[in-house]
Amino acid sequence: MENPSQDIHAVFDLIDNPHPPEIQRAAIEKYFLPEAGFRYPVYAIEQGPNSRAKVLAVYRWLHFISTRTKGSITHVMYDKSRDVLMLDVTQHLQLRYMPFNPSKSRMITRLTLKKHGGLHYIALQEDFMHPDAAAGLLFPPLKSAVHYALVLMGLLLSKLMILVGMMNFMMGRVEKDKEMIKAKRRERRRRKNANGQSEPVSAEEIAAKMKDTLGFELKENGGSAEKAKN
Repeated sequence: MENPSQDIHAVFDLIDNPHPPEIQRAAIEKYFLPEAGFRYPVYAIEQGPNSRAKVLAVYRWLHFISTRTKGSITHVMYDKSRDVLMLDVTQHLQLRYMPFNPSKSRMITRLTLKKHGGLHYIALQEDFMHPDAAAGLLFPPLKSAVHYALVLMGLLLSKLMILVGMMNFMMGRVEKDKEMIKAKRRERRRRKNANGQSEPVSAEEIAAKMKDTLGFELKENGGSAEKAKN
């Protein structure tokens, strides 16, 4: 491709939409590198020697199971500095032998390009889509089921977040009450000290004073006093 942001529309039509096998093969061999890779929600082809042949086989398989596959590009973004194309794609897929309406899905396609001889070639194609859209590709009735499951999960998570917020609020109130109680105790002690009242003296402090002044120390467990040895 000489101008990726403009040429990609024609390239996408030749590769993704129904065409005779020889036209699709010629397009893939022309615009994909021989070692190109391809990642899709339900399969992956790693980049490697002659991996382009696998990409072609996958495209042929997709058109075999869905003869009415049709895709269209709605938006294109080209990052010239990284040589990357981002495509907003709408795809219609109707599986053969299945009595269901065509599955419509929206996906984001990321094309990593490489420049050779003044032209840009596709080195890696990556398709991203929502879980319900991917499920619809495999079995169309699953699309609605997966969609509602996602909606219920979102509702559940929002309710859990409300519960967590309430718990945090209650824990914050408890911690705040504890701090208020500690602050009141400190204030009472400060007022007692200001009025000349001494704070309660512990048993250890009393024993230490008796030893220093009288030369006696108290035994533990209620024992009698003994004179301290000098």
